[in-house]
Amino acid sequence: MAGWGVNAPMTELSTTAERFFERYAFPYWLRGHSRLVGAIAGALASERAAAGDAIDVDTVTLAAYLHDIGRSPLVAGDAREHNELSALILAAEGLPECVEPARRHAIYTVLDPRTAPRTTAEKLVYLADRRGGMKVESVEERAKDTAERHPKFATEIARAIPLAKEIEREVFAGLPFKPDELAARIAVPR
Repeated sequence: MAGWGVNAPMTELSTTAERFFERYAFPYWLRGHSRLVGAIAGALASERAAAGDAIDVDTVTLAAYLHDIGRSPLVAGDAREHNELSALILAAEGLPECVEPARRHAIYTVLDPRTAPRTTAEKLVYLADRRGGMKVESVEERAKDTAERHPKFATEIARAIPLAKEIEREVFAGLPFKPDELAARIAVPR
């Protein structure tokens, strides 16, 4: 991923993400959401690395920035779920390390062992999306908002909340702050 600047400073990562936002015509709301999810994932990945986890902070951060690329208006009308489209687009863009975190980020993916986040990187992107809508919020608040916007998934979303909370407990285990202190720990690129 060196060509995309994954092993670069965070400002270069956000610049890389912004290039994708432009290329894929992200609307304003999707850019804001993606910046927030990237900032959350980057902060959590940095803390997990400091706690001793073997994790590529830059890869996790970029995957989080681009997790919703499958919501691009350029692929509107494709019947596949956005997380599947995100994985396909990221693979086509030569970002294989970002594929599975994107594929496994939707709230309901935890309900199926074939799509549930498995690795630390996948769990970090999943949780970052569970905590970041247009602002940092609790897993429950974010799930409620998601269910209101996507009522066809309301039942699956309700069933996914306890599993999402378990991933949150796992991610925060051993970190020097609690989930309700997350907002104070992130800086969202503008």
